[in-house]
Parts: sequence; structure tokens; C-alpha cells
Amino acid sequence: MKYGYARVSTDKQDLGSQTVKLTEAGVLPEHIYADIGISGSQKSRPGLDELLSILQPGDEVVVFRMDRLGRSLRNMVELADNLHQRGITIASVGEGIRTDQALGRMMMQLFALMAEWERVYIIERINAGVEKAKRFGTKSGRAIGRPRRSGRAVSLALKLIEDGHSHRNAAQIARVSKSSVVRALQREKAAAAA
Repeated sequence: MKYGYARVSTDKQDLGSQTVKLTEAGVLPEHIYADIGISGSQKSRPGLDELLSILQPGDEVVVFRMDRLGRSLRNMVELADNLHQRGITIASVGEGIRTDQALGRMMMQLFALMAEWERVYIIERINAGVEKAKRFGTKSGRAIGRPRRSGRAVSLALKLIEDGHSHRNAAQIARVSKSSVVRALQREKAAAAA
């Protein structure tokens, strides 16, 4: 039996073009299952879950494109592998892939390799972020507190104050906080008194 599955990520999107392609591929409208407004990254999707529960060996699931089954390659490959083990074929109208044909199986193996690469790449990026965070002593990798302004900016603010600008105005022009300017003035007074 042929079943169709369609998915759109937001309520504002329309399933129309997908369902037209599925019916053109021979799927009866009453055999099309859909999820509206649900991201493909969600492992559990009501329409897909219902479809998976009724599939039998020899059935065929027709999709507009393979990415309708899942946003991440890993999730899509796991689902395709699970269906293949159950004797269920996936046919993608848009890409011309059928998992019951040699080319389709080869494409799924390529997808699996890409999913593995994606997983390794994500782990490498996470590890690099952790190392950066250790160097800066934070969870995010950013230095704690406000970004430090150069001494030149504070010096500019002090020069502006000498020229008659208010503390606030000088700080705004030099793009430093007023408290940084006040602290610098206090340091100058303390240095002069010593």
C-alpha cells in the first residue's frame, strides 16, 4: 500500500504543493499523513508517528523530498534505516530516490556518511568552544564583564573634560562609561596626592 507524508515547519506554510505531488505519485488523498507547524528536528511528530504505527512490510512511504522526514541527516537516516529493516520502501518524488533500488540505497549510505561527518564536526566545534571558555574562564568563552575599552578612549574622555566638557558628555563622545571616566579621574587625583 502507498502512503504519503507531508510536513511544513510553520502554520503559515501550505501543504498544497506537497500533497499534489504525492497524489500525482499515486497516493490516495486519504492515505496522506501530515504535520503542520512542526519542525523536522522534533523526533516525535503526530502525523509521522501515526503513519509509522500502521505501516506493514511491503508498504511504500512517498515524500515530496527526503528532508520532509527529518531536518537532521542523522534523524532522517535512522528513520530510513528503521523502515528498510521493516521491509518498507521510501520514495522521494523530488529527488527521484527509492530505497528499494540500488541507487536509492547508495544515496542513503551517502546520507549516513554525511550524518556521521556532521556529528563529528559538531563535536569538534563543541570541544573548541569548551577550550575557548577555559581560556577565558567563562561558560560562554567571553571575558567576564563589559568589554574593556582602551586606555586611549579614557584618555580622550579626560582630555575632553579638561577642555570643558561635562563628565557625561565626554564619556559619550569617547564611547566609555561615565563610571570609567570618574574612576580614571580618581586615580589621577590619588597619583597627584601621593
